Amino acid sequence: MRFLNIETCKIETKEEGPELEEALAKCATISHRWGKHELSFQQYEERIKDSSYKDQFDNPGPAPPSNEGDSEGFLKIARARLKARHQEPTQPQFDLKYIWMDTCCIDKENQQELAKAFTIMFRLYSSATVTFAQLPDVSATPDGFQELVEEKDTKKVIQPRVGCLESSDWFTRGWTLQELLAPTTMYFFDRYWRFMGTKKTLSAQIEKATNIKAQYLHGDISQACIAVKMSWLARRQTTEIEDMAYCMFGIFGISTFIRYGEGERAFLRLGEELLRQHRPDESIFAWRSPESMQNPKSPIITSCGLLAPWPTCYLNSGNLVIKSLKYAPRNEAFKVAGGGIELQAPNKLPENGNAAEWMAITAALRKNYWLKLNCWEAEAGSRNTITIHLRKEKGSWRRVHCERWSYTLKPRSSRSIFGPKTRPIDILQRVQGEEDWGHMLAQEPRVQAASTIELAEVIDE
Repeated sequence: MRFLNIETCKIETKEEGPELEEALAKCATISHRWGKHELSFQQYEERIKDSSYKDQFDNPGPAPPSNEGDSEGFLKIARARLKARHQEPTQPQFDLKYIWMDTCCIDKENQQELAKAFTIMFRLYSSATVTFAQLPDVSATPDGFQELVEEKDTKKVIQPRVGCLESSDWFTRGWTLQELLAPTTMYFFDRYWRFMGTKKTLSAQIEKATNIKAQYLHGDISQACIAVKMSWLARRQTTEIEDMAYCMFGIFGISTFIRYGEGERAFLRLGEELLRQHRPDESIFAWRSPESMQNPKSPIITSCGLLAPWPTCYLNSGNLVIKSLKYAPRNEAFKVAGGGIELQAPNKLPENGNAAEWMAITAALRKNYWLKLNCWEAEAGSRNTITIHLRKEKGSWRRVHCERWSYTLKPRSSRSIFGPKTRPIDILQRVQGEEDWGHMLAQEPRVQAASTIELAEVIDE
């Protein structure tokens, strides 16, 4: 990993092991909203060779960065370095030697280095001494957070979105999610790099902006189920489609390859990896197609596979739990196999049922199946088991009525709805998603490339 030495202004490389851990112990990571003129690793290395920029580095000035050329990115790095050297007098002082910023400390032309950075980034922010988050669209004044009013041709101009903390674009970006969750100590600065507060002191505003409960902002996010973590991402956006999946690798502890150009398939691949590594967590299937996508300009999602095709499907899944007295573990968990998702589970049929009863039950099961998940929606002190509807269409099982799920007060279990005298019948039934309906980004609709994603499922009682 590369770090910027705040004394020499040079970028140093630290190898994995004690050398890296020592650097992190004296490092401030920088979280920011990317602008149009950020400095890359190569550009910074070239710029720092010019000694005329030394004064600019030591005295970047209090004004917001200009938008002329790459000076915006250079001055942002300079001010971050200055904050690390001269820390807030009202806050604990840290023995800092380095800063790390994802603009100049990653060689993005090196795909291997870029992939490693994605894998280690959550650890980087969690292990660093402190994180400085700069919000360029917020202005802090002695009276609190206010809109910035500037004089322009004798007229007052209100700059858009320069106002209260929770309205900042920083809270809408995919990559800043892990940059918010990972650090233990985090300081927030406005567009002038004026100190606004810490993650702890600003907790109420941050919770309002993100819908992330304080217990996860300041505690162990491993206690949140998959659906809850996905709900944190549901309102966010990234410039690259694939980054909506890649920015979650660190949060879920996923280590896999990156491949820009794969489009929405990256998010489905993330789902498959989660099934391999988090098998008991069935909240991954507790999603609904958002109402905002049910409009004349976008396809109505009537049927799909079991995996959510995009994070917005988890928009209303932030109140789910997977630990309950109702929990009944399956004999075999969902697993990725043969290009699909598979589960072996029992169907209960009457022990002494006659042929007509048996035929009627199996005929119904061949067409429809209500799959009870081991996850619950906790509301008003009650917990309801999430159930999703599967239907066999043209020989393939699919999830239908994707815009909703149903509830049952009874947990998923091995007990039969037909009574105590039962015998298990294992029926392997496949659920297949013939199409990748894709997602509709909030800012613009996209056409999903044609592809087939098979979800092979075994149906459960």
